[in-house]
Amino acid sequence: MNSPELKNITIKELIDQYPTLIKLFMDMGLLCIGCPAETFHTVTDIAGEYGLNLNHFVDQINRVIQNTAIPTNSRTKTIK
Repeated sequence: MNSPELKNITIKELIDQYPTLIKLFMDMGLLCIGCPAETFHTVTDIAGEYGLNLNHFVDQINRVIQNTAIPTNSRTKTIK
C-alpha cells in the first residue's frame, strides 16, 4: 500500500483488510483494536496520538503487510 493512501486509511479499514496487523498494534501497546474511534481515526491520527514517527509507523505497517502476502507460486494445490 502506498504511503499517502496508508496515512489516510482508518484503523478499522486497515485491520479489516489486513488482520495480521492486530499483532503489531498490540505489540506496540496501541489500544486501537476494539476502540470505538477505530472507525474514524486514521494512521496519521494514531501516530500523532501516540507520539509516533508517522513515516516509521507506516514502514512498520507496510512490512507486516508485505510479509503476510501470499506469494503467487505458493497457492494451495488441488488434491486429486
